[in-house]
Parts: sequence; structure tokens; C-alpha cells
Amino acid sequence: MLTRYHHNPVNIFSSLMLSTKLEKPGDKEVQIWGISRSMYNDLKSCSEYVLNEDEQNRARRFRFRKQHDMFVIGRYITRILLAYYNGCTPENVKIIPDSFGKPKCDSDLFFNISHSGDQLLLGFSKSEIGVDIEWNNPAVDIERVGKRHFSEIEFQKIMSCTEPERIEAFFEIWTKKESLIKGIGKGLSIPLQEFDVTNCNGKVLWEVPNRQNYGNWYVHNIETKHGFKSAFATQMESVDLSYFPSYNW
Repeated sequence: MLTRYHHNPVNIFSSLMLSTKLEKPGDKEVQIWGISRSMYNDLKSCSEYVLNEDEQNRARRFRFRKQHDMFVIGRYITRILLAYYNGCTPENVKIIPDSFGKPKCDSDLFFNISHSGDQLLLGFSKSEIGVDIEWNNPAVDIERVGKRHFSEIEFQKIMSCTEPERIEAFFEIWTKKESLIKGIGKGLSIPLQEFDVTNCNGKVLWEVPNRQNYGNWYVHNIETKHGFKSAFATQMESVDLSYFPSYNW
């Protein structure tokens, strides 16, 4: 997997429509954007001038401020980027949920969003994609969660790690599994323990034969902000990854 790191200024999204360097993802490319909440102060403008009425109403229904803010930022950036890629204005980008609630757009691009703490991850591709980011929470009961949600191979792998390495090993596997679930888009109908994501080439190994109906999937970790783990899932065996991390803007 080839990874190209791009270091952009903080105002990348306000000037994006004028940029000539950013190109629409190619057939074998995945573009991942790492976003920090601290980059956005005027969320009211982001919401009023870019989000449609349904999205604004949904944002208002969030009970907690952090959930509201991350939803607004995620949809704001998604609309800006999709508009740029498709040569239209943000308000003309159509984003609708499918029957399982996964948001889709009316173009040849697929996208996915994840957030944890003050960090947000967005992925774009010409094939189905899932992304996940998680804070390495040291309070997680690794043994209990691992026994319940990991395959036997995965569980033994994390339990064989030394204590200091176990948290990172756990979230490396967890983000891969979550990104796959989000990529397939069937929600919790796929139990996490039914597949293994520890294959060295990233190929997902299914322990339940009928899950092969989902086709071949590949999962890869991304080095994001310190203290977090991130991953993406794709159906492409060979991927060119373009990563835009906010911590270097």
C-alpha cells in the first residue's frame, strides 16, 4: 500500500474550491482526512451556509454539545469536499441514508465518517469504504471485551502482548473491525467475533462461510494523532492512500 502524506494549511476547506492540487480519488485511491475539533470555531456559519435543513434539524436534536459539533463539522467538510470533487456547490450535494442508515451521495464516490474525542476521520473512495478512529481508553476491560467481540486468534494476540502494549494492540484490532462493519454497512447484524483482521496483508478472514457473500475486504491502520488508533476498510486489494492529517497543518 502506497501512502502519500499531504500537509495543508488550516484554511484548506475555505480555499479548497480555488485549489488546483487536490484531485478526485482515482480508481485505486483512498483519501483520508484527519480533522481536529479545534480547527473550527464558527460552527454556526458552517451549519447555516453549508448544511441543508434536514441536517440542521438533526444537529439540533443532539443532546450533547460534543456530538452536535462533530456532526456539524463532519457534514460541513464532507459537503465541501464532495462539491469540489463533483464540480458543484455544497448545497447541491445530495446525501441520503440507505436502508441501514449509512449515508450515501448521488455520485460515483463513497464516503464514511468517524469521530472520537476531539478527532474526526473522513474517508473517500470510488468503492465502498469504512473508517474508524478511537481514543486509546486505558479504562477498557480488554479481557472482557476481547472475549466477547474478538475471534480466538485476535484475542490470543492481544493477551500475548506485554501490559504496556496491550491497549494499543486492542484498539488496533478494534478500529479495523469497526471500519469493516461500517464499510459493509449492515450495522450490528454482523457479530464482531465472526471475522479475523490480523492477516498480515490486511485481508479479512471470515469464520462464518456465508459471510463470504460480502466479497473480499481489506483493512489497514493509519497513523493518526498520538493516543488514538485509526483504520479504514476497502474492497481493493491494492490501494494508494492519500492521507491529509490536521496535526501538521
